[in-house]
Amino acid sequence: MTFLPNSPEARQDALRLRLDRGLPLNLAALAEEFGVSTDSIRRDLKALEAQGHARCIRGGALPVTRPAAHTLDRLGHSGAEQAALAATALPLIENGMVLMMDGGTSVLALAQGLPHLPDCLVVTPAPAVALATLAAGIPTHLVGGRLSGFGAVAVGHETVTALDGIAADLAFIGVCGLDAGFGLSADDPDEAHVKRAMIASAHRAVVLTGAAKLGLRARHRVAPCTALDLLITDATTDLTAPLAASGLEIRHV
Repeated sequence: MTFLPNSPEARQDALRLRLDRGLPLNLAALAEEFGVSTDSIRRDLKALEAQGHARCIRGGALPVTRPAAHTLDRLGHSGAEQAALAATALPLIENGMVLMMDGGTSVLALAQGLPHLPDCLVVTPAPAVALATLAAGIPTHLVGGRLSGFGAVAVGHETVTALDGIAADLAFIGVCGLDAGFGLSADDPDEAHVKRAMIASAHRAVVLTGAAKLGLRARHRVAPCTALDLLITDATTDLTAPLAASGLEIRHV
């Protein structure tokens, strides 16, 4: 299909919209779609890269994801989306389980919604989560380390080593990006290591995220979709179809 008008500016506006939605761009397919040469599309992609919207790769370009606001800036702003995700996750939890809980507003909303579970153990690198589960009367182990400014969670070798030594039933993981091809990803490399350790130490890994994070690739890969067990999301089935095809179980709120 040829777009009219088919000027470089019009093409770049159309491509920018796709990149903003987290879609990768294929050079040959775009040349055919717009009815122009691959050199013209390549110049468009280079222009978008110079503007900070794309990262050019062989055969096309990838969207550039912006790091999310730091968790400290978002802690007081959880709303209906996070509450719905938490409510859907609650039935997974039984008294007596060992739960690993990541940072982030969705996981914090789950922690704040937990009932009194005196025989559970919550293991978390997130001080805000630890305070919430402690207030619910749940035995809580706060894993120490240097606090990351991105997710307000402990990070570093000490944190990863402590998590490696614990066997958990469930790990609830926050999301910066989740893409069927790239997997789960994080904005911060140290937090990526912590998330990876939590996934490896748990019998089941559960990710909680709204639709806006699906199809995005944050800067640092945490794990492929095959390492995850369940996605809880408010996204529509068409958005989650690629993830379901990878074998990830989907539970819609």
